[in-house]
Parts: sequence; structure tokens; C-alpha cells
Amino acid sequence: MTELDVRQAWRLDGRVAVVTGAGSGIGRSVAETLAICGAAIVVADIVEAGARATATAITEAGGRAVVCVTDVRRRSDLDAAAGLAISEFGRLDIQCNIAGVPPKPVELAEASDDDLDAELDVTLKGVLHGCQAAIPVMRAGGGGVIVNMSSTSIDIPAPLSGLYHLGKTAVAALTRILALELGPSNIRVNAIAPGVTLTSFSTRHFTAPDGSIDEARRDEWVTTMATKSPLGIVGEPVDQALLVAYLVSDAARFVTGQVVRANGGWSMP
Repeated sequence: MTELDVRQAWRLDGRVAVVTGAGSGIGRSVAETLAICGAAIVVADIVEAGARATATAITEAGGRAVVCVTDVRRRSDLDAAAGLAISEFGRLDIQCNIAGVPPKPVELAEASDDDLDAELDVTLKGVLHGCQAAIPVMRAGGGGVIVNMSSTSIDIPAPLSGLYHLGKTAVAALTRILALELGPSNIRVNAIAPGVTLTSFSTRHFTAPDGSIDEARRDEWVTTMATKSPLGIVGEPVDQALLVAYLVSDAARFVTGQVVRANGGWSMP
């Protein structure tokens, strides 16, 4: 392989990606990073203002992006995002199912059906339906790549996080099965399992009763979380986005069915 081939293996020029949860946090960083690598982006998020902010950032940087207001709890919204990729850009090569909700702390013994549905509608069904929306389009186009959002929490069970743990563990299983089923169609399927990453999800740990950020609690939380990593740091959204950029590129052409962890060494399964 020549130097040119190596460089090209990381590029996404001419490809089109749907990124759910792209209005903030890891999803936004994924959308912006894939755009820098050359992909056109369907910015899918339930919050229109966030989605538009991401799309504007991409287009002002010279990239291509369109907005699709998307509630991943509705299969029709995910189908619409895939349809928009085709109508605006003519193809769909990459599906990144990043959208999620902060876990609700509840003991499994006390979890109601409503609690379970609220978690799995986003964490599991939203991912499965995102895959199902993309698969026919990718098959028709000769292949593609899917990246799903799991979590390092699948390696480290904790009290009060059972519903979240169930959902993210199911995503890992879903990813492996789809990789087996879709490999013959030239569709690769992987999952990322982030460790502690500073996003809007993190703020619940240091938000004051009035809704403001308690900076002292924030610093204490970050320091505590950093001790979980041999590197002594916590992650940023771009750390996950760079992993996704690798997984969807030709540099990862031999990688499928994997749950890949950017977690600073918090877990080493």
C-alpha cells in the first residue's frame, strides 16, 4: 500500500452519513468529524435548534449538511432520515446511531414497565430501527457501515443502572448479530462503548437545585472519574468521534462485529 493509499483510507469523500443525536455532545462531534473527513451529513436530532447549530457549523467550515428533526423513538423519523440522505445526496453509506438519554436511577426490583419502555425505546429500539432504516438503502448501494452506541458500563455493572446496563448490553449483542447477517451484503457493523466522556449527559452529576452548574462539584466529579483511568483523564466528545471516523473509514475494512472502547483503560475486557 502506497502513502497515497494510506491517506485515502481515512477519507470519506463522496460518502453520506446519517448521525442521530447530532445536535450535541458525542453526536455533534461525530457529525463534524465525519464532515471534516469529507462526508455529507444528515444531522438528525430531536432538538431542532441543536441540529441546525451542528449543520451550520459544518457548512460554514465548507462541508455539506442537512437537518432532519428526528425522534428515534419513532421508526418513521428514522426512515425519513435515510430518505433525506437519498433525496439530498443520492446515497447512504454510513449510519451512526448515537442518540441516547441519561439513565434513570432505579433498582431493577422496582422498575416499572414504563421505566423499561422509556429506556429501551431509545437505547435499543432507536438503534435497531436506525439500522433497519439504513440496511435496505445500503444493500441497494452495494454496502455500507453502521456504528452503534453502547457503553463501557456493560463491563461494569452498578446499582441503580440496571435498565441502562440492559439496554447498552443489548446494543452490543445486536451489533454482533447484524455483523454476521450483513457481512455478505458488504455492510460492516460495529459499536463504540465510551468511558467517562464530558458531555451534557455528565451535568446531572454536578447540577445545583436551581439548574446551574456547581463548579466545585464538577471539579470533584471530574477528579474522581479521572482516577478510574490509568491515564488519569476523562474523555471528550472528540475522543469518541475519532474512533467512529476510523470505524466508518476504509482503514477499518477488516473490522466488524466489534464493541470498541475508548475509555482510558477504565475496563479492559
